[in-house]
Amino acid sequence: MSGEEIRQKGFPSGQIKLLTWQTWLHIQLNMTFSFDHNQSLGYLTAVASRLLSNLLAVRLHTSGIEMTAEQWGAIIVLMNSGPMTQGQLGERLHLEKSSVSRLTNGLEKRGWIERTKGPKDSRQRIVTLTSKALETAERCSTIARTILEEAQHGMTEDERLVLRSLLSRTMKNLRGLT
Repeated sequence: MSGEEIRQKGFPSGQIKLLTWQTWLHIQLNMTFSFDHNQSLGYLTAVASRLLSNLLAVRLHTSGIEMTAEQWGAIIVLMNSGPMTQGQLGERLHLEKSSVSRLTNGLEKRGWIERTKGPKDSRQRIVTLTSKALETAERCSTIARTILEEAQHGMTEDERLVLRSLLSRTMKNLRGLT
């Protein structure tokens, strides 16, 4: 709803800046918003993911490694699966084509990957890790493992297994919906 539409509903212009869409809806329908984001799996996993990614980026930077968490994720996939097309990498990371292109541009610019034309289709780009990425991977892995240990502090091994199992099942369920 625009500011003009809100003014037409009788709100003084000085109050418009204070109104959000939810506030307006609450006033109009006289109802309470009953969704508790602190109980939402989507909210909790998104915040946990951002916290992990931000901490990883800080720790990598502090260690002199100019790499983002997303770039580290791509390197892990390539280390575990070997060279692949950009499209395959995007599928594994669940990224749109434009995001994969931006990601691989950054990786190539920093010297972590090389992209070559596909042998069967010159439009395909094969993504391969460089020796720089392979040499740095163990340091990155140590940093990432340390962060995961810190994030799981106070959890028993059984709780960690249950957490991974439930998140994996959730991911499987969501993949089936797309």
